[in-house]
Amino acid sequence: MTLGISVNVGSIGLCLMGFGEPLENMEIPQEGSSLTLEMERIDVAVEELLARRGAERRDVLGVGLAVSGHRMLETAFNCPLPLAHWSLIDLAPLLGKQLGLPVWADNVARTAALAEAIFGVGRDVADFAYIAHLHGYGGGLVCGGMPFRGSFGNAGEYSVLFGRQDYDDRPALSLLLQHLRAKGRVDLTLKDLKNEALADWDGVAEWVDRVAPAHNRAINAICAVFDPALIVLGGELPHSLARMLIERTEFNNLPRHGVLRDVPGLTVAQIVDAPGAIGAALIPLFETVL
Repeated sequence: MTLGISVNVGSIGLCLMGFGEPLENMEIPQEGSSLTLEMERIDVAVEELLARRGAERRDVLGVGLAVSGHRMLETAFNCPLPLAHWSLIDLAPLLGKQLGLPVWADNVARTAALAEAIFGVGRDVADFAYIAHLHGYGGGLVCGGMPFRGSFGNAGEYSVLFGRQDYDDRPALSLLLQHLRAKGRVDLTLKDLKNEALADWDGVAEWVDRVAPAHNRAINAICAVFDPALIVLGGELPHSLARMLIERTEFNNLPRHGVLRDVPGLTVAQIVDAPGAIGAALIPLFETVL
């Protein structure tokens, strides 16, 4: 068995996996600003997850940790402000000591892309780009069925496409949350946005129209640099909202000699529940067995 743990703004997901098969998922709140306390809560949740299957820690091969943020060192990340206490710290040794297990770490958007590669669209498509609409806006690239991380481990950091002047017009769910709170839904949380009825809420279509140019910039950059067969809209994005973005997609595709070039298809992610934690649980398998 392996464990996957994904640390997102507002939630921490856990997945217990057999040999390539998710067995149990769990979600606990991410709250507060103490790394020590959150790791202790993760420890308690791991014990509960194992108890559901009558398993013990000695049955676990290892742990994959997925964290929101740019990768800085081997297992250190520069996280969003609400996860500042997880930032710029070599996390794998700390969590490994807490759990008494070996730990590998990666960015949560790329572990979500890995889950999609193994259990989702990747079963039929070897080359695809994954866009993770989370608190932030990132993703991952899958080439030949395997994740491509780049020299510094940050391939798929689509937010780099935007400067300070248009950073707030990215299709990041934290920005949708701000927009809807300004419209009167003051108590909304990120978790509330994972709702298929979201597309019908007042202000949502307005926000989608506002971020459509940024969405199209990212889509066309992916086409130009990576040329995948498919682009997958995932993360915590409801399918209804993903389809709104797909409907507004415009490819930069000028005809030459009257002929257009081939462009990738766009689709919604197939792995909806805990994709970051599921992908993280795959990391120990890839690092030790596969």
